Amino acid sequence: MNIQDAMNDACRSIGIKPPKSLRYGQWNRTDTLAKNGKQDASVLIFGDGVAGIAKNWQTMQEQYFSIRGAGEYVAPPPRQRDYEAERRAAERQREVEEICLKVVRSCEAETHPYLERKGFPNELGLVLHDVAGVIPDTDVGRAMLKYLPKSDAPLLIVPGRVGKIVTTFQAITIDGDKKNALHGKMDGAFHRIATGRETWVCEGIATALAVRAALSLLGRSATVLSAFSASNAAKVAGSIRGAVIATDNDKPVEAFGGLGTGEYWSRKSGCRWVMPPERGDFDDMYLSEGVRAVALKLRGLAPP
Repeated sequence: MNIQDAMNDACRSIGIKPPKSLRYGQWNRTDTLAKNGKQDASVLIFGDGVAGIAKNWQTMQEQYFSIRGAGEYVAPPPRQRDYEAERRAAERQREVEEICLKVVRSCEAETHPYLERKGFPNELGLVLHDVAGVIPDTDVGRAMLKYLPKSDAPLLIVPGRVGKIVTTFQAITIDGDKKNALHGKMDGAFHRIATGRETWVCEGIATALAVRAALSLLGRSATVLSAFSASNAAKVAGSIRGAVIATDNDKPVEAFGGLGTGEYWSRKSGCRWVMPPERGDFDDMYLSEGVRAVALKLRGLAPP
C-alpha cells in the first residue's frame, strides 16, 4: 500500500476529507464530512513519507496510518529539537491570544438573533458588529479572519478562557454557523455564565443557558460553563471536583463503539453526566418540551 491510499483510508475511517494538497512534515488542514466541518481536521505525514496521523477536531478522533495500512502506527523519525520553530510557535500563540482578547473587548453586550432562536430573546451576549475592523492585517490575523464564518450580520462571540487568559473564542452567526478562533487554544478553555455551589459543564452556549434556566427553576445554586466541544467539556469537568457534564445526545459513531460523541467523552471523563433522552442537546429539549422537562431530567443528579 502506498502512503496516499493509507491516508485516504484513515481519513475515511474518522469522517474527514483527504487534504487537497500535502506538505510532508507538517500539519495540513482539511474539512470534516460533518456540517460546519470546514477546516476542522488535519493530516500529518511524517517527513520520511512512510507514516502519518489524521485527526478530526470535531470528534477528537485520530487515526494513525502507514504504508502498512490505516491504523498501523509507525513512530516518526527522530529529529533534533528545533528551537527556532518553537520560538515562532510561541510568538504566534501570543499574537493569537492578543487578537482573541481584542475581539472580546470590542464586543457590545446586546441581544442576538441566535440566542432568540434558541429560546433566550432577552439574554445579553457579546456581539461583534465589525469583525474585519477588529482583527489586524497580519499573516495570523488574515488567516483567522478567513477561517471565521461569513456573515453580513453581527456575530455572537463566546470567549474561552484558561484561568484569566482569553485563549480562544467562538463566533456564531444568526443561522448558527460556528467557528472557533484559528490556532486558538481550546484545550481546557471555557466560558462561565453563572456562579454557584455546584458545577455543570456543557458544550454549547445555548445548552449552558438551558441548563442554567432549569437549575434555577429547581432552586439550585450552580456554576455553569460552556466548553465548546464534547472532548473539552470532559477535560474541563475532569479538572473540577464534583462537576457534572450535561452532554449532547449525538448520533452513534462506529469508532466510539456505537456511542455518540458526547456520551463517549462523558463516560471517559469519569465524571457524573446526563444527556437528553432524545437525539439533540438540552436546548433542543428546552425548546420542544419546556424548561420544566429539562429540570426534571437534571433533578436526579443532586450535588455530591
